[in-house]
Amino acid sequence: MTAPGLSVVTVCMNRREHLLHSAAALSRWPHHKEHLIVDWSSTEPLRRADLPDDPRLRLVRVEGEPSWNLCRAYNFGISRARGPWILKLDADCWPTADFDPSLVVPDGSGGPGPAEGAYALGSGPDGRKGQFLIAKELFAAIGGFNEYLVGYGFDDKDLKIRLRVFSGREPLEIPPTWLEVIAHTDAERAELWRGEQRSLIGQSLGTARMRASRLSNRLLVAYHPWSSHSIASEYHEQPDGTWLVRPDSVPSPSTEVAEEIGHVRRMTFWGYFLAIPEPCLEVLPYSMFPPARRGRWDVRWWHRLYWYTGRQLLTLPVCLLASTRGLLMELKQRFGRA
Repeated sequence: MTAPGLSVVTVCMNRREHLLHSAAALSRWPHHKEHLIVDWSSTEPLRRADLPDDPRLRLVRVEGEPSWNLCRAYNFGISRARGPWILKLDADCWPTADFDPSLVVPDGSGGPGPAEGAYALGSGPDGRKGQFLIAKELFAAIGGFNEYLVGYGFDDKDLKIRLRVFSGREPLEIPPTWLEVIAHTDAERAELWRGEQRSLIGQSLGTARMRASRLSNRLLVAYHPWSSHSIASEYHEQPDGTWLVRPDSVPSPSTEVAEEIGHVRRMTFWGYFLAIPEPCLEVLPYSMFPPARRGRWDVRWWHRLYWYTGRQLLTLPVCLLASTRGLLMELKQRFGRA
């Protein structure tokens, strides 16, 4: 049975292969009225002709965005959705046949339904926690995502906390078996070139970027809490039907906060990627370990050389200690039994 007024919202930036797969799977799902796909300035624009021939599918493009911003992207997408109920699904995710929207959305039968103000959050591995099913009115009542946050991480936790406080309700759980996900690594999220995504250094780069992003977003939430009273980004529609943000409307932290966040991100990224302790990073030349610019880290050849040499030497004692601990535990168990 189709859930009355359910809009599925997906935002995609340079995840074409994932989207084509998930959109095709979603077109076979019978429970929604609309699937709104927002193309967030993909390098190769998405074309409606490449997407499923499903009259419920609607494609909107936002121009001029140099990097991915989950919070602004989904706030924009959800605000353009036509239905009163929102199922947020990323480009690598789609519902299985088990997914039952009546967990949250009244089915119109007049029978017992979900409690007033109910909402459901994803659960399980591989990005399922980032998906949710919610009334558009409730999402708007808390202001949506915090648009001060950038990159990946902590956006879903911040949203969950504010939903819980505002509604006074614990979230319902979308079971893991209700969602299929194309699993991908931090290196893929960091949009490294394909060969590097599969390498050890690529995995290290991806993890370093994710750690820096998550930690800085935690601090941004503390400095700039978000609510329905916060002023979100404004967009205007262009003559060709695409959308463009008004640059001066994009929320940005104060100068003092921006400097602290930049310092934390820089220390976290280089400290994890190259295993250089913070006291050492503090005294080394700043220009050798610069902060990210427009979300991009300037990783040069000498950083990569050090990763393959100096970093491995630094981690060698840790590996030896770890192996020694394992040996000691095994000996303890053997002599303990004796």
